[in-house]
Amino acid sequence: MSSHSPSFSYLCFLTIFTFFHSSLSDQNSTTNIHCIEYERTALFEFKNDLIDGANRLLSWNRSNADCCIWYGITCNNLTGHVSEIRLRGPDAMADLESQEASIQRFGGKVNPSLQNLTSLEYLDLSCSDFGGNPIPTYIGYLRNLTYLNLTESRFSGEVPSQLGDLSKLRVLSIRQLYSGDQYVQRVKSLQWLSGLSFLRHLDMSGVQLDGVFDWLQVPSTLVELHLVYCGLPRITPSLTMVNLTSLSVLDLSYNNFSTSSIPSWITSLHSLVSLNLANCNFNGPVPAGLMNMNSLTVLDLSNNQLTGIQETRNPSTQSVCNLREINLDWNKFDGKSLLDALTSLFECESSKLESLRFASSGLSGNLPRQLGKLKNLVHIDLNGNSISGSIPDSIGNLSSLQTLELGSNFISGPIPDSIGRLSSLLSMYLPSNSITGPLPESLGELSSLELLDLSYNEINGTLPQTIGNLTKLKQLIIEHNLLTGVVTVRHFENLTSLVTLRGDANMLRLELPADNWEPPFQLKILTLNSWSLGPKFPWWLQNQTDLFILYLDSTRISDNIPSWFWSTFPGLQYLNISDNNLSSVSLNDFLCSVEPKQIIYMHLGNTNISGVLPDCWSNWELLNILNLQNNNLTGEFPTSLANLSSLESLNMHNNKLSGEVPVNLMNSKSLQIIDLSENNFVGSIPTPIGGEATVLKLLSLRSNKLNSEIPDEICRLDSIQMLDLADNNLSGRIPNCFNNFRVMTGKVTPNPIVELAQQEFMGSAWLVMRGRVYGYGSILGLVTYFDLSGNSLHGVIPSEITQLVELRFLNLSNNRLTGRIPEKIGDMKLLELFDLSRNEVDGMIPSSMSKLSFLNLLNVSYNDLTGRIPSSTQFQSFQEWSFVGNQLCGAPLSLRCGGGGGVVNASEEEEERSDDGPEWGLITSIVVGFVVGFWVVVAPLVGSKSWRMKYYEYLYKIRCKFCG
Repeated sequence: MSSHSPSFSYLCFLTIFTFFHSSLSDQNSTTNIHCIEYERTALFEFKNDLIDGANRLLSWNRSNADCCIWYGITCNNLTGHVSEIRLRGPDAMADLESQEASIQRFGGKVNPSLQNLTSLEYLDLSCSDFGGNPIPTYIGYLRNLTYLNLTESRFSGEVPSQLGDLSKLRVLSIRQLYSGDQYVQRVKSLQWLSGLSFLRHLDMSGVQLDGVFDWLQVPSTLVELHLVYCGLPRITPSLTMVNLTSLSVLDLSYNNFSTSSIPSWITSLHSLVSLNLANCNFNGPVPAGLMNMNSLTVLDLSNNQLTGIQETRNPSTQSVCNLREINLDWNKFDGKSLLDALTSLFECESSKLESLRFASSGLSGNLPRQLGKLKNLVHIDLNGNSISGSIPDSIGNLSSLQTLELGSNFISGPIPDSIGRLSSLLSMYLPSNSITGPLPESLGELSSLELLDLSYNEINGTLPQTIGNLTKLKQLIIEHNLLTGVVTVRHFENLTSLVTLRGDANMLRLELPADNWEPPFQLKILTLNSWSLGPKFPWWLQNQTDLFILYLDSTRISDNIPSWFWSTFPGLQYLNISDNNLSSVSLNDFLCSVEPKQIIYMHLGNTNISGVLPDCWSNWELLNILNLQNNNLTGEFPTSLANLSSLESLNMHNNKLSGEVPVNLMNSKSLQIIDLSENNFVGSIPTPIGGEATVLKLLSLRSNKLNSEIPDEICRLDSIQMLDLADNNLSGRIPNCFNNFRVMTGKVTPNPIVELAQQEFMGSAWLVMRGRVYGYGSILGLVTYFDLSGNSLHGVIPSEITQLVELRFLNLSNNRLTGRIPEKIGDMKLLELFDLSRNEVDGMIPSSMSKLSFLNLLNVSYNDLTGRIPSSTQFQSFQEWSFVGNQLCGAPLSLRCGGGGGVVNASEEEEERSDDGPEWGLITSIVVGFVVGFWVVVAPLVGSKSWRMKYYEYLYKIRCKFCG
């Protein structure tokens, strides 16, 4: 045995040496292998039909003979055949439409030469732009393909059934979700999938399958199935089992199944790890079986009509304890608490849950103290429910928590001190609740916190100085609370990451040690409305050069705006310094610097600025919203301001501007709100020139000195909803074309919010009604308002005005209108205010007005109206002053109406009262007749026996005649 051992050892050594030598030889040979000539030719032809804007295929050239080292190409080590083509474009969804992404995308078309690469196993052309061409059928000739990815490559048309010939395919993705409606792919049948017996991953999201009723007959080998937004037909209720035992991921989201409940066959997929049924219009309870699937870790049932979670007959919390993500956002768990909805989850000894999402699902009740048992929680989103009560102290046990979102609920009480134990917390989002009490000092211990939003609550007390310890804090939002006291440098000393500070609507006072204080942060957003910052302008802002939002409204500043203002904030886009004292500001210096401005929104209202409004607005090309109301501005309307093409809202209410309103202001294609009321403008009402449509919704020229007739051209403002021309010197007749106003006539449905500055703001306005001023904001787009009062208009009220069936407020008072109230005024069924007082209108009040059930203010006093006031509950509820100064009668007036409907005068009324008294003559005659009859007829019968005998004998003879 020993004599043979050296030989055995040598043999082993030789064998190993030979193995390594052959391996090295293979490697050397590989480095020398060049790609096959006909495949290189095929790739050149393939390249020639591609659009390569980013020159990613520079290496594909004749001088570089080895195609195996070209960009995106891989060859087989042994055969030299091209085995992989990886030409994926940018796949980040947010970048798909960017200019850079469009350059990085490949375009053009897929050359048929591709079918010559018969050894190709891997083909990725995803995120390209093939311009709506169909997927080439000859891809089906690449029989060795195991991976085919054409995701988001802008193919369209019928998906070729030849893909079913790729029998070795394991991954197939032709998803088309984000490429737009012009690139639609369709499939009439999925029978061709039956040939893909090795397929494990199938993604046909966005491919229209609305006519494919057997879509569940996919290969049983599938591990992942994605059919998002495919228009799938409804699921057959009788189906209880499908042959997809290997399925691990199922995504059927964004299909409107319109079935009564989640199908039961899903619970038979015992290998399922991730299930997404979001936006599928399922209703009823969540099947108990879903919560008891041992393998399931991700469950997304958001945006359905689900009403609860079905209780299981044999409760076992072990399965639900394996869930890591639950998303039940936007469902209908109305009246249920979080504890009711997830009872079994809170019974887990060791839950694995990391993400709990129940936003806008109708939850009520309190936050359960058992929430602290879910110690693996990373994300909590319960925004937009009706949860009440306080935040439980057990919240401090969630040491892994990164996001806590409880906004828009009814949570009350103070924030617990235990919140400071959440050392991993990145975001605390608690706005729009009823949280009270002072903020805990422990907030300063949240060392990872980046977002703190406590806005729109009732938090009182002072701002704790420990806030200054949050070195990673980026956004501090505490606006609209009841905070008081002093804010000092200590509050900011370590906030080096802060970029957003929103503190509006508190009663805080900023006290700094000196004017040379330099904040440790560089803010982009600063809003401190209602803080006490003055009287000097905050000089510490000089180093905040990145600001693009600055709001210092009502901050007690009484100072000049410093000369460094515009040079310090070159990127400023939103500016509000209203309700301060800027009387010393030079408008020329502030508005007329040479460099163009980036400002989109500027509010300088109520600042006591005065002087002539300069004509230097050509540098304000981006300005969308300008508010200069309640100042002392003089001069004429600047021509350059009227020419700003981007202006959407202009408010110069209550100044001393004069001259004529520029005509071209009405030709703006962007202006939605114009308020020039309470100035000294003269001349005629400006009207649009030409036939192009405008988007103007509000025009207020109230309380000026306009002295023309109302031109018919004003009816070209067909989008107008609020027109106020009151208290001018207008004359002439009311035009009969106001039925061109599309919103007032109901031809166009309005949006409640008037969106301005790219939806950053909602329009607002102050409208005069009932002698009082009312402010409108969030529902401004629903207000319809028409005021021509306080002028010298004459003639009749045009009947066309009754076609404004969506009009709510109509004021024609204090004019010289004649004629009658239009008979069809009852058609204006939404009318809430109608004031026709102090005119010369005659005739009767139309009976159709009794149909105005929303009318809550009516004034037709001091006209020449006659007749009976229409009878209705609505009319009888008005006061007498609504009708005085006319010849009207009936309730609510004390004057009664005669038989003809006219007013009964004093003499007639007296006569009527006398006629209405007792008829004493008639009564006397009746009494006398009774007495005489008694004593002439009855008395003799009683007193004389012979008379009685004769009387009875007479009656007997008469009876005998009738009885025979």
